[in-house]
Amino acid sequence: MGLALLSAVLCVLTLWVTRRAAKGRVWWLRLVLAVVLFVLFVWLSPQVYYTYYGFLFENLPRQLVVGAPPGPDLLAQLMTFSWRTNLSAHSQGLLAWAMIAVALWPQRNTATL
Repeated sequence: MGLALLSAVLCVLTLWVTRRAAKGRVWWLRLVLAVVLFVLFVWLSPQVYYTYYGFLFENLPRQLVVGAPPGPDLLAQLMTFSWRTNLSAHSQGLLAWAMIAVALWPQRNTATL
């Protein structure tokens, strides 16, 4: 239950940050921001989950689990749902498309750089 709640909070927070960062920008910059924020999410979220597991398991060593940033191949595979057939990979692909939709959703104010 805690893992599902953490995932939901991360999803909502990521979408909120995407919307706030994209506000008032031209469409192409909103798209770039959504992709950059997705890269950051894929790269850094394993540390958030590992920290959560650290609260659950006493003997889990404190360490950084963040590796190199994901490359374009992995991002494309996540977004086309062809990387791994598990809920985590498919959820990340859905999040990418949701971030793009949130960033590109029409906004009331005028676009600026």
